[in-house]
Amino acid sequence: MMRTLLALLALVLPIEAAAQTAPHAYWVRFVDKTGTPFSLNRPEEFLSERSISRRLNEGIGFDERDLPVNPAYISQVMGVGNLTLHNRSKWFNACTIRIQDTLLEAATLEALAALPCVAELRRVNASRRPVDKLTDPCPASRSENSGPVSEPDYGPSFRQISMLNGHLLHQMNYTGKGVRIAVFDGGWSQTDVLPAFKHLYESGRIAGTRDFVTPEADSVYFKSAHGTYVLSHMAGIIPDSLMGTAPDAIYYLFRTEDVNDEFLIEEDNWVAAAEYADSIGVDLINSSLGYSLFDDPAMDHSYGDMDGETARSSIAADIASEKGILVVNSAGNSGASAWRYITAPGDGDFVLCVGAVDADSLRAFFSSYGPSSDGDVKPNVMAMGRQTVFADLDSTIRRGNGTSFSAPIITGLAACLMEAFPLASARDVFLAIQESAHLYSTPNDSLGHGLPDFHKAYELLRKGQEVFSNDVFDARLFPNPAPGVFTLVLEVMQGDAPSVRILDASGREVRSPAAPAGPFLNSQFQGRFDIRDLADGIYFVEITNSSGRMALRLASQSNE
Repeated sequence: MMRTLLALLALVLPIEAAAQTAPHAYWVRFVDKTGTPFSLNRPEEFLSERSISRRLNEGIGFDERDLPVNPAYISQVMGVGNLTLHNRSKWFNACTIRIQDTLLEAATLEALAALPCVAELRRVNASRRPVDKLTDPCPASRSENSGPVSEPDYGPSFRQISMLNGHLLHQMNYTGKGVRIAVFDGGWSQTDVLPAFKHLYESGRIAGTRDFVTPEADSVYFKSAHGTYVLSHMAGIIPDSLMGTAPDAIYYLFRTEDVNDEFLIEEDNWVAAAEYADSIGVDLINSSLGYSLFDDPAMDHSYGDMDGETARSSIAADIASEKGILVVNSAGNSGASAWRYITAPGDGDFVLCVGAVDADSLRAFFSSYGPSSDGDVKPNVMAMGRQTVFADLDSTIRRGNGTSFSAPIITGLAACLMEAFPLASARDVFLAIQESAHLYSTPNDSLGHGLPDFHKAYELLRKGQEVFSNDVFDARLFPNPAPGVFTLVLEVMQGDAPSVRILDASGREVRSPAAPAGPFLNSQFQGRFDIRDLADGIYFVEITNSSGRMALRLASQSNE
């Protein structure tokens, strides 16, 4: 078996001679998590209090994927030879290592393959090019065009927000306060000194930074300005010139993209960053990145791989969604190229994949097409991505193109919705944004569901969280209609802990009586219920205790 594995590696990813300028990196997947010192009964050992609270509030349980990689397995791998541990992944039960001694690479691989704990090896990079391939991972073309100017405070950035009715959320004083956004990118040149971000530093709202490309680096404020431009769409403030969509949110800057080259290791970096974001309790991920074709053709994804179940970044993005994070990803700028389609991780089932339009709401020529290869509507929604306004490195504003810019506009406004509805789950916000879009009933492959209306999304969430009261219970049930999963928020004024059962339209019980599955503290409860196995239709959620009864009407649309 070991020889077969090594032969496969040699055929698929041939080992190069020692002429390379950087050590090769390999993804190492382990057989299991047997013997791990960690336990799901002690999640505080590997998840922050905020992450645990988010899981409990949304009724999301803990599973084996949450357990860190067995440290004994890591030790066995590192004991093989002159290796560097690049990152590790608990969701995939794997790690990424670099082989420092290239002359002994073949022998090192043979020794790794012989370890009983190792299930799979795959090379994820190749020799680094001596010259930078790109200045930015998703380059923006810039111009000095002034464009339309409107509204004091916003200046020329008003159009990119108002076309989504995002300014109406701002008028209601929803600007992302308290919401945590992780930004994945290739670097944030001068973000730490630009006046456009001064308000973030003065209030301590750059809450953390981390470099997953070069873990030993002590700063992310170098290499690329792409992250600076992206962040300014969400957080930038230049009076009378620029207003970001979530200027009062809390930000984490995670460098996952190596702008020198394009190899699979960047997806490993993306996965590691997503796991870290989950562990510290982040609410949203903005990823203006995409993966399809690599510098080594043997690593390329095909369009068939864009099914949400093949690329590691796509699988990780959907896992992050399951853990309660809203993932927003750019659709890609390949609409006029031979590739044409969206890229990973935008193909994830519950990744909000964002394409680009111009100021007239017409599709930008470069915006990538859908659908995903398994037929999901992609892009999910659109936003302005042609000639958007952003903060440049000389403290002026410029205009640029790219779905890299349409995505953060959506991310910031999603943060405003999360501020407005702190009890709504990430999935609820995802669905409200999508349902608010102007082509929701008639999506297509170029615009997806179209341009969302964030005031309409606000109303959808508000309507879904109407409070129903009697002498015993105050209850909210959302979203309604429910796409297979719904949240019940309950306060009990009289009596003991309630039981909940689900009845069909005729009053027949389709779920056995059960105590709520989530926390029941100080007479308050919030939990998630899964009804994906029930046929679409009208149901009633019955709540009873020793003092009374309440029945809430629920529409299920799980099969749509």
